[in-house]
Amino acid sequence: MSLIADLIAMPTRRDRWGRYLVLPPNGAKAKGYTRATTIAKTLDDGGGLLDWGKRMTAIGLAKRPDLLALVASTDVENRRELNGLCERAAEAGGSTVRRDQGIALHAALEQSWLDPESAQALFIDDVRAVHAALKAAGLTFVEGLAERIVVNDRYEVAGTFDLVLTDGTTQFIADVKTGATLMGALGFAVQLAIYANADNLYTQGASADGFDDVRDHMPVLDKSRGVILHVQPNSGHCDLHWIDLEVGAAALELAMAVRAMRKAKPLSPVGSSQVAVERVLKAFPGAHEVTLVSEAWRMWMRGRIIALIEAKHQAEVAINWPDNVPTLKSGKHISVTDGVRIAEVISMLEKQYEMPFPDANPDAISTLALPEWMPTGQVLPVDEGDKISQDEVKRINLAVKSFAPDAIKWIAQCIKEAAEAGLPINLTGKGGRATQRRAAICEALCAVADNPVDLAVPLLEFELGTHLNGRPFGAAIAHLTIAQAQSLTTAASA
Repeated sequence: MSLIADLIAMPTRRDRWGRYLVLPPNGAKAKGYTRATTIAKTLDDGGGLLDWGKRMTAIGLAKRPDLLALVASTDVENRRELNGLCERAAEAGGSTVRRDQGIALHAALEQSWLDPESAQALFIDDVRAVHAALKAAGLTFVEGLAERIVVNDRYEVAGTFDLVLTDGTTQFIADVKTGATLMGALGFAVQLAIYANADNLYTQGASADGFDDVRDHMPVLDKSRGVILHVQPNSGHCDLHWIDLEVGAAALELAMAVRAMRKAKPLSPVGSSQVAVERVLKAFPGAHEVTLVSEAWRMWMRGRIIALIEAKHQAEVAINWPDNVPTLKSGKHISVTDGVRIAEVISMLEKQYEMPFPDANPDAISTLALPEWMPTGQVLPVDEGDKISQDEVKRINLAVKSFAPDAIKWIAQCIKEAAEAGLPINLTGKGGRATQRRAAICEALCAVADNPVDLAVPLLEFELGTHLNGRPFGAAIAHLTIAQAQSLTTAASA
């Protein structure tokens, strides 16, 4: 087998919540990417499914008097036990039969793409029906593009598509659906839009940390249409449907906005926000209160921006975005002052392109206390670079130990300050990580420690392009990028 084939054959690596474990671009640690199917269900009306689940539970209890007796004897406050009994009853009612048959049919079809007659006898009629429907539509399977993982790094979403089809000119993302109906088509559109617009094909390797994973270029896929293959198990019949991926892409933006809104915590005890502010002000002498736009304002503005993007004015939004102001999708804090600047740009573009008048400004704000040295939209370093060897770690540690006791103590204090600021720079020990960025910062610390103390701060301020204003040296140096740390080392060693 080829390397890629070997890797594909491995079990999918997931975190404890079932999310795909993916190594982000330039990342130092694999992280959970939400499943595409989870995102696709965000906008679904689950009423029909809930009603179906209730029916399966009722049927199962009627079939299983033993489960009904267990329910009757269980404390009504014991929700975990009752939930388990309901799951068992629903399964007895047949809730998993269709799912299991669908999984088996998917497997049979996967085996059949290159050889239709290889399918197991139980599903041979269904497999033949699928291949006949594809032939009648002039569509064929693209070899090597079945059951492949794809990733979207912007939203940190991953999924596994069923197959890619071609009419000889254009390639289409395709998905097999085995349910009794095609209810939930909007969710299907979101799911396939995620696949079609993904950043990379992604193949997980054997290493748990993701460093053996392989990213490949996406095939050229049609971004406007996908194909749904609807075949019910043991039906011997298949219908093909086009699905609108442009609607799916727009719904994806809305789904992500809804998920972000669900993280908001609108309910809190009276006075709790002010208590939090007072604690920060007390912990950081010289801290100041910053008035921020609220989550409601961000959602309101996000909707206006999405409308401009859908009207094909995304480039104008990017070009006119105010300097040094975080974007909404960055997730960073936005001050009310910066919010006004954003609103001025968006209003100008709406007027220029005769967009509909927006809803009224929610005019909601929130308050945050920040140390004086911490800017509101502070950008944290994200590129940790590659891992360094243990020999390199030993070399740096030996270099630190070669200093005088006072210098070693100062370096240790800087490392502690970095950890307290939430950006640890240690290569070993608790929270240690041997990355290029951390190694470059440790090298810079050694170079600075070799200089008179009164030169340390101005050297770092020059590299950061800002005054520390009382900010702990270790907390400040922890924000350096690899290039900045190397530049600081060069300056300090001159």
